[in-house]
Amino acid sequence: MLLVYKKPDNTEVKVRIKPVSHLPPTTIGRDKTAGIVIDDTECSRIHAAIRYWDDIFVIRDMNSSNGTFLNGKKIDVARISPGDVIKIGNTEIRALAESTSSDATVVIKKHPDDKS
Repeated sequence: MLLVYKKPDNTEVKVRIKPVSHLPPTTIGRDKTAGIVIDDTECSRIHAAIRYWDDIFVIRDMNSSNGTFLNGKKIDVARISPGDVIKIGNTEIRALAESTSSDATVVIKKHPDDKS
């Protein structure tokens, strides 16, 4: 899944969340240790977390001060689908299927044993 949002300087940021269950959740927040750092005073240090679990992407509010919203509704835990809009503080994050990104790049590396 691709998450797209704009920084305060209007720079667009794209973050890929891998569909792999054994990876730890991707945290979102103001803290520099967050997987996705949001420069927004209305965003908690660790505001929310996204995890791929049981073939779906799930977002969980991490007891944030101002709440996490999905498509305008305050949530504790919710499934994320392409087209959804996550609001954290004043920042809107769009969830996209990776195939919808016009500038997505796929890098395929050969395995060292591949002689073709």
